[in-house]
Parts: sequence; structure tokens; C-alpha cells
Amino acid sequence: MLIKKNQIGTMVPPIKWHEQLSDKGFAVIDNFLPEVSANALRNNILKQRHHRAWCLLTTPYRPLASIKDDINKPYIDKLRHKQAAVAYRRKQFSFSFYRSANKHQKSHDNQKIMAPFLTQLKQRARAELGVSGELTDAFFASFVKGQFISYHTDGKAGQFAFIYQLSKGWQRKNGGQLVLYPKQGSRFYQKIIEPRFNTLVLLKLDHPMPHKVIPLNTKSYQHRITISGWLK
Repeated sequence: MLIKKNQIGTMVPPIKWHEQLSDKGFAVIDNFLPEVSANALRNNILKQRHHRAWCLLTTPYRPLASIKDDINKPYIDKLRHKQAAVAYRRKQFSFSFYRSANKHQKSHDNQKIMAPFLTQLKQRARAELGVSGELTDAFFASFVKGQFISYHTDGKAGQFAFIYQLSKGWQRKNGGQLVLYPKQGSRFYQKIIEPRFNTLVLLKLDHPMPHKVIPLNTKSYQHRITISGWLK
């Protein structure tokens, strides 16, 4: 954790998580893990290529009944993403991204990859927020060109949502920013958070905190990598 200096050079302790959450409804924690640990975690996620390790999530999803069983999965995924993208342009609730699968753990060890991060998160959450540290869900996600999450709230998924950013070399033109709407009933006031490497974002769900992820505009090899979920 970095301790910054103010304008006269005095060391200033970082703002506590609960202070940020109480004041703004969200908290941004830079350098959440040691850089070596964050790099190792990112690399392990990017190397996860087992065919059972990832699944495409899209909404709205209408079963593609006209597609024969022998059509390959990438083609079906492309059609599902197209359905979601059409809904997004019509300003309907929609999303399209890849997330880690919870099933078939013996095949791909997704939970094992996330374990060091989740252990640190739960310990810090107990110390900073006085919560149990139990998780409703946790998964790593990969957004590729054109993928997004439209404006929404997380409802009663937990007390806090978390988004841990593992993207590198990001530029504004790449899209993929997390957009928060901290003022109830207003979509005009926005807080835009760049997907900065090794940054943890917490959202206080009873604030509430509507949010979205802007569609990516990247090269095919550039992924927006996160670990997300909810704390009870």
C-alpha cells in the first residue's frame, strides 16, 4: 500500500475503505497486491485456456433453435454476442463477456488461481469494513473487442461488489471503463474509472451504485481482465 505526500511533503496515510464508501458509495484502492503477485495472477488467468474454464455470458439470450448441433461453439458465441449488441444499441439491459466457470474445477483449477487474491481480499475486508468476508460469488472475467455491460445495479447480491483490475497498458481510446452513477436517480453525474492495473474498486450496494462497462474498442489480442464478485 502506498502512502502519498501532500503539497508540503508531509506523509499522508491512505483513506480508509469505510471512509471512501460512506462518503461516496465507492472506494478505489491502488496497488492492492504486491506487483509481483499481481503480475503472476494476471499471467495465470491469461494462460487459462482449458475448454471448460470459460463460458460466454450474454443477455438477452434467445436460444438459437435454428442452429444445428454440429455448428461450432465460436460461431454460436458470435451470434449470442450479436443479439446482446443489438439490445445494447436499443438501450435495453444487456451484456456480453467471458467469465470463469465454477463447474469442472478438477479440470481447470479456476478457484485455485484466484485463491491468493481472495484470501487477501477477505482479510482486508474483515479488517477495514467489519464484515464476515464471505463471498456470494467470485470469478475472473475477460472482455474482448465489442464486449460490454449496460447500465444496471447489482440488487441484493451482497453488501459490496468488488472489481479488481488486471489490464495493462490501457488507454482511454480502448474503452472498457467502469462508469459509476453515484447520485440516485441521475444518469448525468458520472464517475469514470479507468481499468488501471492492480486497482481494486468496491461498490456499496445499498447506496445504490448503478454502473456499466463501456464497450471495448481494442485489438483482438487485448483483453480487459478483472476478478469480480460480491462480499456478504
